[in-house]
Amino acid sequence: MLKESDAMIRNTSRQDKVIAHRSTSKKWLIAGITSVGMLSAVALSLDSFSQLLSAEQVISSQQLKTAKVVRGDILQDIRVEGRTLAAVSPSLYAIAPGTVTLHVKAGDAISAGQTLASLDSPELRNQLLQEEATLQRLEMDVKRQQITIKQQQLDNTQAMELAKVELEAAQSEMARAQASIEKQIISKLELEQTMVELKRAELKERHAIDSLKLSQEQLSFELQSTQLDLDRQRHLVSDLQRKVDALKLTSPLNGIVGNINVQQKQHVQRDAELMSLVDLRELEVEAYIPENLADDLGIGLAAKIQINNQYFPATLMAISPEVENGRVSGRIRFEQQPENLRQNQRVNAQIIISQKQDVLKVERGAFVETGSARTAYRVANGNAYRTSIQLGVKSIKEVEVKDGLQVGDTIVISSLSPFGQAQQVILSE
Repeated sequence: MLKESDAMIRNTSRQDKVIAHRSTSKKWLIAGITSVGMLSAVALSLDSFSQLLSAEQVISSQQLKTAKVVRGDILQDIRVEGRTLAAVSPSLYAIAPGTVTLHVKAGDAISAGQTLASLDSPELRNQLLQEEATLQRLEMDVKRQQITIKQQQLDNTQAMELAKVELEAAQSEMARAQASIEKQIISKLELEQTMVELKRAELKERHAIDSLKLSQEQLSFELQSTQLDLDRQRHLVSDLQRKVDALKLTSPLNGIVGNINVQQKQHVQRDAELMSLVDLRELEVEAYIPENLADDLGIGLAAKIQINNQYFPATLMAISPEVENGRVSGRIRFEQQPENLRQNQRVNAQIIISQKQDVLKVERGAFVETGSARTAYRVANGNAYRTSIQLGVKSIKEVEVKDGLQVGDTIVISSLSPFGQAQQVILSE
């Protein structure tokens, strides 16, 4: 019975479980990794905290514009506005007071030699008639003077020839007297009288020759003087005739009529502007250059004219010495005339001052002006550091960096006003 009861009582050994002993190495590994992570986090926090303490302010990077410093070629130029003007645009003026008769209207196409207007000037025409009458009188005076000279020369020549004949007669008489005195036919007194007659004849003949030469010089001078008066009068009449002919105004070119400044049959004074003409075959650009940029320019610089998104090569030909409203005007001439170009058309011009190759450069921005071209902020590791720089050539889109930056540096090119004068600024997202 006892054995059966013992068999009926269960053994508690089945309820007990053997608990295995776990290794403590994994615990230490997890604790080590956790400690390292915490230390790293603390270190990063301390570094960020240190940067936060060293930075003077925080600026959002969204409001800034940055660019990288690169190496390449840079073009120094300026961009100006202008308008097209005719290179040849003469005006017609009244050369004398009179009444205007117009033969064209503003905008009419004209050709060289075409009559555009005419002036009726009775005063000028009467003056021409008077001077022509004076010219005719002087021509008659010259002819009369020429006849007088011929007559005087004839009289002087006759007197000289008579003196020569008398001299020859006196010489013959002297020869006979000498022969007679040898033969004692005549007396010594008669020989002396003959010698006196010979000397008188020689003197008369010499004076006749001198008188003829002097008379010729005098008559020639008088004729030359009268001839000069005649020539002067001819020039005066020619000039008046030119003015009378100019009362008929003709076109000096092929083009169009610009502005007409007078009315039909209007009486105008001398030198009054009547009309302007335009030669559209050759147009130039009058550029308006800011006064502070004019000193960098020189005649002969290359330029480009932008017309309807196209660029045309040109050359700066002239710069005005006068300043108006803070600007000076310059004349730019096309190397080849564009088609469909109009008078007074607004255009943009690019004037090329110089070109440099293989230099450090960066995109131009407001930092040039706000940083006085001596300060920039270099961006690195989420911070912006104040850096002293030196800029060189400035173009519309780029500026040359001469000192302070290297290739690959990123700088803030927008306005530096938000930075103040901070040495270091944190850039937030």
